[in-house]
Amino acid sequence: MTLDTKCIQQQLQNIIQAPFTIVPWCPEMMADGQTADTVMPDRSFIRDTKLYFPFRAAVGELAAFVVEARHLNDRERKLVEALLGNMEQIWQSGAPMSTNPIYSEEERMNRFGQWLMLQAANLHNEEEVPDELQLGDSLSACMVPILLNGEGTQEGIAFPQLHRLLASYCGGEVLLVPLDKQSWLVMAKKELLLGADDERDKDTETKEPDFTESLEEILTAFSLGLYELIANEWVGVFHLAVSQPFIPSRNLPEKLNMLWETLHLGGIFHVTEHIHFSWELHLERLLNRIPKEQRTLFLEQFLKSSALLEDPETVATLDIFFQLDCNVSETAKRLYVHRNTLIYRLDKIKQETGLDARTFNDAVLIKLYLLLYKVTKRK
Repeated sequence: MTLDTKCIQQQLQNIIQAPFTIVPWCPEMMADGQTADTVMPDRSFIRDTKLYFPFRAAVGELAAFVVEARHLNDRERKLVEALLGNMEQIWQSGAPMSTNPIYSEEERMNRFGQWLMLQAANLHNEEEVPDELQLGDSLSACMVPILLNGEGTQEGIAFPQLHRLLASYCGGEVLLVPLDKQSWLVMAKKELLLGADDERDKDTETKEPDFTESLEEILTAFSLGLYELIANEWVGVFHLAVSQPFIPSRNLPEKLNMLWETLHLGGIFHVTEHIHFSWELHLERLLNRIPKEQRTLFLEQFLKSSALLEDPETVATLDIFFQLDCNVSETAKRLYVHRNTLIYRLDKIKQETGLDARTFNDAVLIKLYLLLYKVTKRK
């Protein structure tokens, strides 16, 4: 059995908008100690000005897709590597790789993940989901998207196991889309979370004022339970990025990019948390896009000393103080300190910086400082 290399070549050219060629294997395509039987097409290399993506076309037969390196950024390069890696796994399993429209659920989702990752890397294409995947009805329903990313998870998390676990927790069928070796896109119908007759299903133009808050509370509780469930099943650290319900057939690639960004921002601004919600990161998203020079200027202008953020206790105090809407009594309870102790800490911050966190204007400046310091320090 061989790969349909011409079809793959055409798909790559359509997505990347650059000419790909296919060249036979040469020794430079493998690292030291590798052979044609052991090399895996999940890597690439640059020689001269060209970018090579090795792959196994048949048993013992290697080749490479070649494109000018200037046409791909780092993310697109990784996406192509992931695409060829997934195709290698499917090929090894003996599944058909050509135009056969009858796929297993796992292979169908693998192919959908490959298509989705490439679409997310190039939003200008606006290609339709391939009909052979038979996802039209599923993608037309209103669904809740969750990006699941594992760091250092144990090897061998099988698609059937994870799919059954998610379906059992959600109380119905879910779409589980593998994106790479440690990332999955999970989509469950909104009715599984909210109920078919829930008032939240009404037109958003006639919704009640507390609609968004109620929906977000339900999604938060659902995500907390999902995280605990997965963490109990597999070894390793997991992160979830969650967004509000949407209809996937309309803007799924854009939504996936937003979930990736949510995961990235959560890792920068909220390093101790494992679940990140897109609706809670509006300010972080804005500050992350400010040029580094302007961020540095702001830090230098409003706070002459960075000692404030070198003290973990002070940073933790301010984070909780802002989370609890600058409520001194509630913050003291959360920190398990006397109210006077908290007031002393806030007074000390005022003496060192000239900013009083108990007043609105100064609290805004301190909050901005904390966030800008995190993103500037991490980059």
